[in-house]
Amino acid sequence: MTTLQAQTAHTRQELLQALAQMQGEVVTYCRKLPAEEFSRGSAQDWSPAHHLHHLSLSNAPVAQALQIPRDRLGRRGVGRASRSYLDIRDQYRDALAGGAKASGRYVPDPQGDQATLVEEYAQATAAVRAALAGWTDADLDRFALTHPVLGELSVREMLLFTLYHNRHHLGGVKTRLEQA
Repeated sequence: MTTLQAQTAHTRQELLQALAQMQGEVVTYCRKLPAEEFSRGSAQDWSPAHHLHHLSLSNAPVAQALQIPRDRLGRRGVGRASRSYLDIRDQYRDALAGGAKASGRYVPDPQGDQATLVEEYAQATAAVRAALAGWTDADLDRFALTHPVLGELSVREMLLFTLYHNRHHLGGVKTRLEQA
């Protein structure tokens, strides 16, 4: 998936396609890494395994939230039009620059071998897509979810964040390995 494709994803169908492409890119990259490179790192200097586990931990609650029946979701929109991928990306980058970082249940502690962690990630991402399949484009803007750093986001914005977040961590893995 090109960055441009992720940046222009807007409709439910485009989001589904972009999420599938991102999952394929992450899975393919992580499967090709030598096992020692995949697991080399620490809680302070994340390994590819840490990044992948963090993405699994982050994607799973999105899938769970998308499975909540709309009448029980409670939050009705964010009171504005959904922002773009680039807007969400920039807000997240600003938050990171301001010191935001993974905390609580989002701090990775990868357990298991490379194949297990890759499969967990693939399942978490596939679960987001499966849950998204039951949504309409209108409902993506009509309902909101709370992001632990970014606050209230429309469901569409949360999915755009999910796309960027996966790309951000894959980029972090690639940069880390290039510098090693």
